Amino acid sequence: MLGGDHSINIPCIRAFSGRPLHIVQIDAHLDFVDVRHGVRHGHGNPMRRAAEQDHVKGITALGIRNVSSTAKDGYDAARAMGDDILSVRQIRKLGVEATLARIPKGVDYYLTIDIDGFDPSIAPGTGTPSHGGFLYYEVLELIDGLTKQGNIIGIDLVEVAPDYDHSGTTTILAAQILLNTLGRIAHNRR
Repeated sequence: MLGGDHSINIPCIRAFSGRPLHIVQIDAHLDFVDVRHGVRHGHGNPMRRAAEQDHVKGITALGIRNVSSTAKDGYDAARAMGDDILSVRQIRKLGVEATLARIPKGVDYYLTIDIDGFDPSIAPGTGTPSHGGFLYYEVLELIDGLTKQGNIIGIDLVEVAPDYDHSGTTTILAAQILLNTLGRIAHNRR
């Protein structure tokens, strides 16, 4: 699913009801707000709504580095509901293999990619840029590892805002990461 804001993830996750899955989130923001200004199904809520689903067996949130979308109570709730939250700095310190070792193996994955998970130096076309993000090959190596240790059964890529990037590099990055994800899935399928 290609989308606008991250709220498109909510019905996508519900569509897999009855099929156990683990969500791998690449994002700058945790997106785990319960309710904000009366909104329960907005772009700050999708991971909270996902964690509430019985078929979601866990969430690994990668690249989280900005608290603007979720306050401390949201982080506490995410951890209490089983989220494993890693910042870009933590992942760089651990390395790709050690990061992948924290993600359950042999399961079905739903991969959700918020373009702001990437550094704005390579993905400025988003409404919520956050410095200190991933570079292209860091994400590609994580995705390649996922396709070798489980099955990606669903993907969404969200928050690309072409009007904020007149060079077009963000849309090119989004297309490349999706194309290469599909290629890795096909190549490494068991």
